Amino acid sequence: MTDNRQRDTAPVARTAPGDSSAPSRSIETHIGAIVLIALVLITLINVVVRYFTDQSFAWTEEISVFLLLALTLAGSAVASARDGHIRIEFFYERATPPVRRLLVWLSMLCTLAMFLLLAVLMMRAGWQEFTFEETTTGLGVPRWWYTVWLPPLALYVVARTWASGLRQLKSLRAPAQEEVLR
Repeated sequence: MTDNRQRDTAPVARTAPGDSSAPSRSIETHIGAIVLIALVLITLINVVVRYFTDQSFAWTEEISVFLLLALTLAGSAVASARDGHIRIEFFYERATPPVRRLLVWLSMLCTLAMFLLLAVLMMRAGWQEFTFEETTTGLGVPRWWYTVWLPPLALYVVARTWASGLRQLKSLRAPAQEEVLR
């Protein structure tokens, strides 16, 4: 039997990865799946070509690095949407509702600051690559073609983190308001 105090103070927004109530058909999930498929295919092609010809496609490395970065940011957006980022559950589960709200705010603000900083730094890097006309070593295309996609993805993680944090705060506030009404 579950302790009512635990049930009332548990965050509603947090869902397990296999939970059917989790947002499974989000845009970042589809982006992540497409990127992962492309990454596997590119790597497989490179391995097969290298095995049969003793030559390697130089372009596969630069595209793979970009796809891994895009996959990481898409995964971060999924983790933010599902409240799946790492936290120290020992302290969070034992905290009172006001302390939990403070921890949610702290976690949300730190995540927002990190991804906003990442977006700004990637914008600066992309602008410098554009200004100095840097090209990639494998394909010889402008390097900013890869970098230009990273700031919007980081800002998307910011938006998902903000929405998830507000949803968590609302779910933490609801049980406290219900007890006042009783």
